Amino acid sequence: MQPAPASPSPRAGRARPWLGLLAAALLGATFAGWCGRWHWIPELAGHFCWYWLCLAAAGLAAAALRGGWRSRIALGLALALNAWPLLPYWLPAGTAGRTSQARAAAPTAGAAAPGVSIVSLNLLAANREADRVVAYLRDRRPDLVALLEVDAFWAETFAGLSDLYPERLVLPRDDNFGIAVLSRLPLGAVRDVEFGGAGVPTIVADVRHPDGDFTFVATHPLSPVRGTWSRLRDAQLRAIADFVATAERPCVVAGDFNATPWSPACRDFATRSGLRDTALGRGVQATWNARLWMPRIPIDHVYAPPGTTVIRRAVGPDLGSDHLPVEAELVLRK
Repeated sequence: MQPAPASPSPRAGRARPWLGLLAAALLGATFAGWCGRWHWIPELAGHFCWYWLCLAAAGLAAAALRGGWRSRIALGLALALNAWPLLPYWLPAGTAGRTSQARAAAPTAGAAAPGVSIVSLNLLAANREADRVVAYLRDRRPDLVALLEVDAFWAETFAGLSDLYPERLVLPRDDNFGIAVLSRLPLGAVRDVEFGGAGVPTIVADVRHPDGDFTFVATHPLSPVRGTWSRLRDAQLRAIADFVATAERPCVVAGDFNATPWSPACRDFATRSGLRDTALGRGVQATWNARLWMPRIPIDHVYAPPGTTVIRRAVGPDLGSDHLPVEAELVLRK
């Protein structure tokens, strides 16, 4: 007489409905993110796909112990769908990867960097930690700085950095869209350009560099917190991408895009401009919200031309803002 098959434990039975609900929720959030191209509300879910990935991995581990085959399949599918757009950020990135030569050339803080060093920082207009920001810039001494949410207070603060950054354009505003570019490198034409009809400034600066001149673009589109603003953000990024695609010089674009790199807005920007995210191959370098350890997503970026060697790409320290700074050291292809 054969023994009766063991029945699932009561605890496993209680876990299965919750695992099924988790799988359904994660798949729903994943598919919603894919619909972000057509509506701004589901797009918001897509920005958090690396959290959906972590939840799917945890759920799949639980399902392996206590779940049924349906929940395992659904959670495995959720894991795979959310891992796919993130793989380029974890896999080696070719010329964007760190070579042994680039490692040897990576400078210590304050040392002169090969190529060009860039910092992009959304200051937060209400932030008044000027001493921390100034000390950070004097310590890092990047060649180019893109500063966002610049008001009159910050404009006055940066006047005290003229010894380090003699070249500049500072456009303070009373809202969250003041902007500035500070440069240790000589600049040619520097202009305030409105892209996409949102009424917010973007700074376009022609940079003179010993290794070859290039154009630096600092931008801060509107936040996608309503349908109109989301469309204006997308229009601004498209217009900048079209400018880059037809520019005479190589372009580097930095700023707070208010979009994650795997969002439709950033994917379209990369496709239209031909630029590459300097974070590729370096993991998910989240910059917002700096005041919370979770959720935190990467919406501050530096995009560079194909063939650029990224010596270093990192997230900087807390400077009193709700954003963390992005630091990039690049060697542009001649």
